[in-house]
Amino acid sequence: ETFTFWGSRPPASVFVGVEELRPGHTRIYAADGTFTERAYWTPDFPVVRPRDPATADRRTLDECAAGLSERLSAAARLRMLRADVPVGAYLSGGIDSSYIAMLAREACTGAFHTFSLRFEDPEYDETPFQRAMVSVLGSTHHEVIARHQDIAAVFPDVVWHAERPLLRTGPAPLFLLSRLVRDNGLKVVLTGEGSDEVLGGYDIFREAKVRRFWARHPESTLRPRLFERLYPYLTRSPAAARGMALSFWRKGLDTPDDPMFSHGPRWSSAQGLMRYFSRDWRARTAAAPDPVAALRAELPANFSRWDPLAQAQYLEMVTLLAPYILSSQGDRMLMGNSVEGRFPFLDADVVDYANALPAKWKLNVLDEKHILKH
Repeated sequence: ETFTFWGSRPPASVFVGVEELRPGHTRIYAADGTFTERAYWTPDFPVVRPRDPATADRRTLDECAAGLSERLSAAARLRMLRADVPVGAYLSGGIDSSYIAMLAREACTGAFHTFSLRFEDPEYDETPFQRAMVSVLGSTHHEVIARHQDIAAVFPDVVWHAERPLLRTGPAPLFLLSRLVRDNGLKVVLTGEGSDEVLGGYDIFREAKVRRFWARHPESTLRPRLFERLYPYLTRSPAAARGMALSFWRKGLDTPDDPMFSHGPRWSSAQGLMRYFSRDWRARTAAAPDPVAALRAELPANFSRWDPLAQAQYLEMVTLLAPYILSSQGDRMLMGNSVEGRFPFLDADVVDYANALPAKWKLNVLDEKHILKH
């Protein structure tokens, strides 16, 4: 599972004899050691297949944006006001953290602290956007630069606190960022994590849309050129290694109706890392259950009737959001420096509302125009 989804899926863990509680579940133990477990929240999306005009959502984009803004404002305000210590905010320079920081600033009555991660590599550095937002917020701002040597230096601590195998160095800069929060005397920060999953922000959602378009005419040489539009900001964009990129996105192109179509390329790419295992390890894991098949067997009953974007969002939530984004890259990097992270985008009311949005609006509802307007 780790070398497919980037993290093991609860209740499994990488330690023998150790279970993880499933997200959205409670477990109650009796005196004799037995327990009962129940789900209090699971991701759910509207059924759209077959389409029923009687149940069609007729809200406009403006109405959707206003409704989402109202729920996010309430979620951020709740997390600011129900704290007996000062609360700061992460500020990456992107839309999600900037919006949360703005809502937090509105709910904050005293000094407001923001924290940003800068990168030595200009391709990933968003300092101008961070500082532009700081000037709007009027916050007391703190920055830390993530250099290659800094990431290497803290990586042993990162692995220690993650308590699981890591396939990338992404958690290391966030460990440096939470250390910056601690060094400045704060214990709680708001973050924009969760927005990409509930609002379709990741490029994997757009990739799936382009791949489905390509799959209708797989012999086309023009349709795959759309991938070049997804990453214009990257020096090492797919356009620079077009043959390899197209080979990646072509995986599963013959099964566009597969409910797991969106994530096939990523999962098969991650599984390629298993060729680095020792022969003995590969032999011992050869008979292990296929994690993708196991996930398929657990999909909700109505999964095939959801919109393709909703299917992709669900897969992102249950394979990446909980085990990786919120765990090894999120909470564990925060708590490694004794800092508590709060996630307004993952407030149950916000998620339920966002999940119910018409798919045609999800990729646009949190854009700059509507943030400024609402």
